[in-house]
Amino acid sequence: MNRLKCFFVPAQFVWLAALASSVLVASCGMGGDDVPFKDKVTAYLKKDLPKVKESDGNKYAAYFDFTGAMIACNDAATSQTFNGLCQRIMGSSEQFDVFKLGNAKITRLTGEVRPAKIFAQLQNAPAQMEYYAPIEQTLDSIVKQGRPAVLVTDFEEYTPQGELFKQAYATPYFKKWLDHGGDISFFITDYQEGNISKHLYYVVFDYNEHSLLKLVEDGLHGLPKNYERFKLSTISFPMYTRYSSDSKGGTYHDAEGDDIVSFSIEDGTDDGFFSVEGLRAECYVFDASWPDIVGNVKMQCKENGADGKDGNDAPFTHLFRHLFIDLSQADSYRINRLDVRVTDVQRDLDAYWAWQVASQNPPVIQKDGDEVYLDFTGHEAGESYYDETGKLLPEYDYSRQNIAVREIKDMLVFDNELFQQTYKDNSAAVELGIKFVPGFNGEINGVGDEIRLYRVDIVVSSAEMCDLSVIDTLFGWTGNDCLAASVKNTLQDMNPRGRVLYSYFIRIK
Repeated sequence: MNRLKCFFVPAQFVWLAALASSVLVASCGMGGDDVPFKDKVTAYLKKDLPKVKESDGNKYAAYFDFTGAMIACNDAATSQTFNGLCQRIMGSSEQFDVFKLGNAKITRLTGEVRPAKIFAQLQNAPAQMEYYAPIEQTLDSIVKQGRPAVLVTDFEEYTPQGELFKQAYATPYFKKWLDHGGDISFFITDYQEGNISKHLYYVVFDYNEHSLLKLVEDGLHGLPKNYERFKLSTISFPMYTRYSSDSKGGTYHDAEGDDIVSFSIEDGTDDGFFSVEGLRAECYVFDASWPDIVGNVKMQCKENGADGKDGNDAPFTHLFRHLFIDLSQADSYRINRLDVRVTDVQRDLDAYWAWQVASQNPPVIQKDGDEVYLDFTGHEAGESYYDETGKLLPEYDYSRQNIAVREIKDMLVFDNELFQQTYKDNSAAVELGIKFVPGFNGEINGVGDEIRLYRVDIVVSSAEMCDLSVIDTLFGWTGNDCLAASVKNTLQDMNPRGRVLYSYFIRIK
């Protein structure tokens, strides 16, 4: 048994015990050096994302407005479309938690949720005198839970006195969802209530992989397309690669398939190239130094008769290519220009991972007669991170540190010419390429021969907002502009300038 004497149980120990159960972990046990590097990078990327609140089996959430909005189903085409969505969602009880909104509360539908029965209730909702769908409360729940969700409503929010909300109440919730890396897809259906033309919305809150959005699209497939679409998003555009194989990345490869510039390791192990699924990032291990890589570029250019002048570039003048982005449905913003930011994150990753190991391996306070001691049995990896009282040493408390991340200037540059040309040719297949800054010789001040981890981020440097008149048409109607104002405010406040589209991690061995 591993013991360390102590004489009291500090308050921080209680906090650490709670923290250990909530902090994102990449591997059970959280050993110091035996965790795959891919898991460390994945955890490092996820640390800034929202922690999704677990539900029954991590299901999606579906919220249906049971108030007068369902009068929209009196239209035959809308009825078909809406019923198709109901069938897809409520016919998949293993994938969804379903809630109804009405009578001033959110009610979870338990037991067997039959699509036909629920659809009949929704169609008859006005006759059942359901009132006051708590839309703002629902938005708050969606954002706090963080899990993908679909919401069907007209966004008419009423006060307890029965007065229609006029302010842009949805703005803070839309902004929080976008700020956490998600996007919001609106399917917008028109309907008539008396002499007022209104909209019914199928709204999908999702993330980059768009797993829920694909289910909704599947439910609507083949049904009357009586809706328009709008995606509220900052950077959540479809992205894909065209690499020669899954095991090779975007560096230059010769006819034999070998990387003869950076000599990246591509053996399928943890010590080689890999993609981080769902997080728009990939990692490379270069088996050459920066000076050698730059020298290899020059040599290859010379041997192939390309000197980099007058457009006479060899393909390996790009450090990375064959990454594509689909900007054909850029509803919210038009991206005009991108940039590259390079940082040395080795120290930050090491500090974060040490905190992870410590958080997952706290000691247990034990007593042996009058002796009080710390027991690290089964959690030996945490011994070096705590003092004799069981308190986490301050140098390992990442949550209270502000690690300086060094930016590397004048090293890499984004190829905006390639970006603009491919954007012009096909907005659904815009290529993103990264080149060395002319004159970079591979020398980085303050860096020796030690292993380093560099993060190369493609960031938005210029973007313009969509035509706001479109927002009025899709999100407002006579007497109710609260949703239109919410979308406008979100667009005005969430310009994607400076946001990261994609990340490359490079280990120099």
